[in-house]
Amino acid sequence: MSLPLNKDTLSKFRAIKTFRLSEKEVAPVTSLNFDDHGKYLLTASANDNMHIYDAISCKFLNTIGSKKYGCHSAKFTHAQNECIYSSTMKSFDIRHLNLETNQYLRYFAGHGALVHDLQMSPLNDTFLSASYDESVRLWDLRSSKAQAIVPTVVPNCIAYDPSGLVFALGNPESMEIGLYNLKQLNKGPFKVIKVNANDHFIWNKLEFSNNGKYLLAGSAMGKHLIFDSFSGDQLFELNGTRAFPPREFIDTGSVCFTPDGNYTVGTDYDGKIAFWNHSDVISNKTLKPCGSIVAAPESCPRTIAFNPKYSMFVTADENVDFYVYEHDV
Repeated sequence: MSLPLNKDTLSKFRAIKTFRLSEKEVAPVTSLNFDDHGKYLLTASANDNMHIYDAISCKFLNTIGSKKYGCHSAKFTHAQNECIYSSTMKSFDIRHLNLETNQYLRYFAGHGALVHDLQMSPLNDTFLSASYDESVRLWDLRSSKAQAIVPTVVPNCIAYDPSGLVFALGNPESMEIGLYNLKQLNKGPFKVIKVNANDHFIWNKLEFSNNGKYLLAGSAMGKHLIFDSFSGDQLFELNGTRAFPPREFIDTGSVCFTPDGNYTVGTDYDGKIAFWNHSDVISNKTLKPCGSIVAAPESCPRTIAFNPKYSMFVTADENVDFYVYEHDV
């Protein structure tokens, strides 16, 4: 990404394309995911369809139906033409799909309840799944049997660090985040981060910054927390946005890091996209947004994802909106 991201450049991002489903198909988008190269966007919706977009040209490419099994947490594998996603009906299997042929490559069975979070390893073809059956499982795309099972509580969130050697697992009941070494799962977490939040803070997303410095716990409550990913210290509380009302459908979070890890961008129920600068401020601070932009017309975006390679991001609720940097603004 050649564009330096700062308060001025982020304030010049504008919504340039909005995709709306037909009235009979309209439904909340529950997950957003870019492929490794930032070329394609994959979304999953509560209407049991996945959609593929060309992220560079902001074009809709295809609809992949999963009407029999439902779909959530659709993620590209390291191959641009393959994805994994969780089933929401019939069974709780995870499905490995070829997006070009629409043929299933493998099923990953074993979870006894809805799988609400899937995360591909940045290192190889293994992935993690978090389920409401009180377990997190480690899988390999080459085998339908789980490689390891980590007991946990529900609901929970998971995230790989950039090295792919460590993952974070959130426990909102004990208000703790455990850091696990993938090679020593039987030893339990090697570090436990205490979450200091006294107002029933409930996170629905964990994310490491690409520079490895920060761990983000995002919520739909208008507040987010950032931790030092090495020491576990709670560094920042991000607030200043309006909370989203509860809804039936889970989603993949209303906040994310920019690719350089210096800013966080998040959606606002007031119809804005806010951004916080945590790169050059003193830790242990409550941060207000350093700026914001107006969301796309007729959209109240709930989820957000920043392209890992190009200067653009996407938000979604029932619409999918593409935002790019506009030089002449």
